[in-house]
Amino acid sequence: MVKKGISSLELTALVQELQFITGGKIDQIYHQQEKELLLQVHVPRHGKVLVRIVPGKFLCQTTKKEVLLKPSSFCMQLRKYLDNANIKQFYQKGSERIMVLELEKKETFFLIIELFSKGNIILTNEKYNIIGVLEAHTWKDREVKVGVTYVFPVPAVDWQHLTSPQLEKLLQKSQKSSVVTALATEIGFGGMYAEELCLRAKLEKEKKPKDLSHQEIEALFKVLQGLLQEIKTPRGYVYSENITPFALQGQTTLKETATYSEAIDTLNPFLKPSPYEQKIKSLHRMIEAQQESVAKQEKVITENTTKADLIYARYQPLQKMLTIVKELREKKNWQEVAAELKKEKKIKQVDLKEKKVVVEL
Repeated sequence: MVKKGISSLELTALVQELQFITGGKIDQIYHQQEKELLLQVHVPRHGKVLVRIVPGKFLCQTTKKEVLLKPSSFCMQLRKYLDNANIKQFYQKGSERIMVLELEKKETFFLIIELFSKGNIILTNEKYNIIGVLEAHTWKDREVKVGVTYVFPVPAVDWQHLTSPQLEKLLQKSQKSSVVTALATEIGFGGMYAEELCLRAKLEKEKKPKDLSHQEIEALFKVLQGLLQEIKTPRGYVYSENITPFALQGQTTLKETATYSEAIDTLNPFLKPSPYEQKIKSLHRMIEAQQESVAKQEKVITENTTKADLIYARYQPLQKMLTIVKELREKKNWQEVAAELKKEKKIKQVDLKEKKVVVEL
């Protein structure tokens, strides 16, 4: 399995699935291999629940526990502050790949898990002052280290709460070359889910966003609302290179699981794939792209051949029509030519801007 991390939409599905741990109490915290954190939570009516957190990658419920003989200093710090803490809230920050646990003991703490880029785990007090951090980082506009106030990254589009008019405005303003690219990058769905949205809404994915009609955007919005309902009760759908919380149209699953966590838990984000396997997969993708391109060209050739045959079969009347247009142009302007041509039953449209005449054959 190539998949190493999760998208914003997939995090939404997992957070929905794990909402039942709200109200639970943290029994124990383990720092497993690499940067992997394991929370052991006692949840009323569910008993002991293990939540696996791999910053920068994913989170999920798990049944596996591999305890290091000597816990890290960060793990010991989390135990000091969070042992027996109650989980008051467990939520995603907007539509970002950030998960927040609001925890209560005598004081309130926030455990913030960043699942984007290299990832991070940050412990703050109720005012978001950083008490502990897995890895300190400093950027031009943001700093994550002990002693400073945690600042959430500048939020992107919150696609979970988009209204239909907002979606239409975003797409009409987009400068991207295709609707699928706009959905993937500007609205934040990523390539795979952007294509799924287009497929379900029956949209041409290469169409320019600003060229979409109001009806097409309404269809897209309706599909988005449907997906939001689906990920409230996600399942696991395993494909050769992906694991999704709902079935993808037109694709065959290798395996299905009762929960999304169960499928995600099969991932090993620290396993480095062979460079030969990567090269083979890259070549397969290249071949698929070339085959798709060949199929498109063959379709264009077939369509143009049909058109050419039709024109050849109607050559004489078309030649006569061209002669008439030429003679009219010598004496009149295009507006007058258009008025004359519209009298002919075979002529369906005269485009003055493009200087085109549409004829029924």
